[in-house]
Amino acid sequence: MTTFTVQINDNDAEMVLAILKKFKAKVIKTPDESSLTYEIAEALKEAKQIKDGDIKPLTLKDI
Repeated sequence: MTTFTVQINDNDAEMVLAILKKFKAKVIKTPDESSLTYEIAEALKEAKQIKDGDIKPLTLKDI
């Protein structure tokens, strides 16, 4: 059995994991989403909603 480490872009992680599963490879550690990454993703979604007019812009009173 051979073990190797691969470093890839986050965007490609799901595709590479799917390919490895087709070969019945044992994945020891899958990329986990940190709380900071989750918060950034949520903030970006909120900013897009504000831009699209789905929600009202934030004010200083919201802080």
